Amino acid sequence: MDESRSDADLQQAPRRARTITITAIVAVLALAVGWVVLAFTGEPDSGELDSVGESTLPGYPTRGTGADLDDQRSLVAAADEWREYEESDVLQLPEGQVIELLWAGDVDSKKVETSGVRASFSARLVILRSDNAVAALVRPLDGARSDDDTAYSVLGTSSIATGRYERGFTVATGVLLFNERMQRGVALETATFGAESAPTLGETPTADGLLLLATRSLLRIPDAGGSGNDVREGFAYMHPSSGLALLQTEDAPGDWAAVTDAERGNARFAALSRGIITAREQEKGRRLRASILDDQTMPSGAPLSLVEVAHLESQGSGSGVLWAVVVATRGDDDATLLGAGPVASPANGAPQLPVIAARWLRDGSVDVLVVAGSRGITSFDVEASGGTSRRNGSSGVLERAALPLSWEDDPENNVTRPALVVVGRSEAGPVQPLEPVS
Repeated sequence: MDESRSDADLQQAPRRARTITITAIVAVLALAVGWVVLAFTGEPDSGELDSVGESTLPGYPTRGTGADLDDQRSLVAAADEWREYEESDVLQLPEGQVIELLWAGDVDSKKVETSGVRASFSARLVILRSDNAVAALVRPLDGARSDDDTAYSVLGTSSIATGRYERGFTVATGVLLFNERMQRGVALETATFGAESAPTLGETPTADGLLLLATRSLLRIPDAGGSGNDVREGFAYMHPSSGLALLQTEDAPGDWAAVTDAERGNARFAALSRGIITAREQEKGRRLRASILDDQTMPSGAPLSLVEVAHLESQGSGSGVLWAVVVATRGDDDATLLGAGPVASPANGAPQLPVIAARWLRDGSVDVLVVAGSRGITSFDVEASGGTSRRNGSSGVLERAALPLSWEDDPENNVTRPALVVVGRSEAGPVQPLEPVS
């Protein structure tokens, strides 16, 4: 009996030892797993953002001679500077949200106006994106703080709405980033406009889709060929009050020559600016078309510059016009809307109707009716109380005395300008003006 107990005790001893060993191993493993979990879920020293990734924005791959994603120390410093930027609060950057690199490279510091690189001759420019928010940041490459690859300052921030970045967008004042389809050659024709001087012609080099462009400028964009939503011949427009706009044009050589004319270029650019600003406020379409119309002359001899800006259909070739505005300028900054509004769609597959607008303007002490139509208008009728007057051409300036008006003004009824109707004539049929003449 005692011998059997002794044998059992001898057999159970190794089992208890193995159990204790296994339990110890499991405890050690559990402790190790706990440390691993803490290491990965704990608060990192560098904050929520610990890397900058490659761009996933369609049409905007990570580009630029300085686009090195392995240089995370510098990129993360730029990203952190953006997150701490006081004016970026309106963009609501969520904590920990992925930030991507759109462009990085070296630029002439004179073309990026910021105190952060004022003493430098060259600067590193970085463009970052977080969802629909973008930011441009710079650091000096020579002079003060040039030895610090984290010394970034914010040049500017912006936002890009979904579906509105097919061709390009403004990142900061004068900093434009184009869709990869917009890269055409090493330089683009550029016209820069000043208040007191004739337009200055030159070329703006492109660097992997980046353009540093002065405000109040136009770039001439070549046709990309193809069909559908491909880039069409036109202008890239830059202005302090409305940023970047991409414009198709019906007659690129003619329109470019008109808007860069030494004598009338500034006035036409002022009309174009007013038309673009008005059209973009309407949010009717994604693409704009610009047409520089033929100048007219007021009775006093003052030239009148005319411009049409239209919203194009978002589908197909873009020939259909949804909404249009016609603007006149007598001086560089004296822009007047002649008409603005939706354009009626033709029925049964008929050709697209052109655009016409008319409005009374004052020329010194004389009332004049200014009529302006797009190139599809061949003539127009002025239907008044005493009959109808027809004029050939798409535009014209008519003095009140030349119109068939059969009644006098009635001061008691506050009638200062008689009512009439202007109807344009085109191969597609009659065209009503964009707004009633008042």
